[in-house]
Amino acid sequence: MIALLLAACSRRPEPAAEAPQDKPADDSAERTSVLELAHGATVISRSGELMLELSPIRAIDGEPASFWMNPPHDLPQSMTIALPARSRIDKIGIRTISHGAFTANHVVFESSLDGRKFMPVTTVKSADSNDAQWFEVKPFDASMIRVTMSDPMIRDHDVELRSVLARGVEVERPHPGDITGCWSFNGQRAQFERRGTHVVGVLEAGKEPMHFDGGFDGRVYRLNWIRGNDYGMTIATVSPDGQHLNALNYHEEVIPMFFDIAWYGQRQTCTAVGGLKPAATLDVPMALIHRTGRFSLYDDSDLPRLLRSAPNAVLVAHEFNFATTEQNRAAAERTLAALRQKFNLSGVKFVAQGSDDPRQPPVTDVMRALYSTVDLEIRR
Repeated sequence: MIALLLAACSRRPEPAAEAPQDKPADDSAERTSVLELAHGATVISRSGELMLELSPIRAIDGEPASFWMNPPHDLPQSMTIALPARSRIDKIGIRTISHGAFTANHVVFESSLDGRKFMPVTTVKSADSNDAQWFEVKPFDASMIRVTMSDPMIRDHDVELRSVLARGVEVERPHPGDITGCWSFNGQRAQFERRGTHVVGVLEAGKEPMHFDGGFDGRVYRLNWIRGNDYGMTIATVSPDGQHLNALNYHEEVIPMFFDIAWYGQRQTCTAVGGLKPAATLDVPMALIHRTGRFSLYDDSDLPRLLRSAPNAVLVAHEFNFATTEQNRAAAERTLAALRQKFNLSGVKFVAQGSDDPRQPPVTDVMRALYSTVDLEIRR
């Protein structure tokens, strides 16, 4: 369906040269960007997109093949990204698509410290390439970056922007907003509660709500969810002002085929939307254990109760954030050692799996964030 829509959006469609599909695209450029959602960045405003599946979040999701696309024949289009911490930036970049098909031609970057006054940084012209393109700029401090797709490389074409990038260092501690409270997710009511690093939530979704349980790591919210027989994982960020939320939701596994939707959350007063009581209606961990045989401990505060309820469980530590198998296994062993020190876990079996034998090979930082965890597994 998306492919048909893309074809319909160009008056003179031309086939794009596709990269070989036998290996994933190199995401090393996205991994170094301070504009990546997995690092805590949040799109706080946008002018438009072709559809939610192709909205600005897809240009900061760390996936080289996903993209933001303009509404048909409607340019320019802009988005504003809030950083989790004020940063000093010395390079900006883009990734688009080669051979002119849907290639964004000029992309404008502006910066702001307060969200009111934006200063021009640079306007870049894209190359005929699928690779990330970096541009050096005079170093500047920013709390927000505004990015504008101005025009197409081929006249009358629509455009896609696969990644927007910025390289720099944070000059203060990250201070993302709190997810606690009520939200509107793409027009649907949602409510979350965070106690320490533990997060629970509920989203109104048709006749049956979606329930969440997960944790906050200081930058992003990693959540398990279940709705009837459906289940999956979500990664979310909240802007430092606490008023805007971005989330990527996946069914079952965090792979492009199972991507569900991009959520744009706007803060609401709970009196305006009505309370949904996220903590009172469903034991999400046990529901997922019964449904799938495992539960990802994005927060470990509930671990003693879960082990009492599932006494034969195994704790399996996965880690994908390091360069080598040995480093990932060592990090997994440190995680399990910390759990042993924190809780009385005599009689519990531990497996420091690291990056060995993943359910899905993580090839983006969103995947690494959601799969680097300790899973409570029922092994039969």
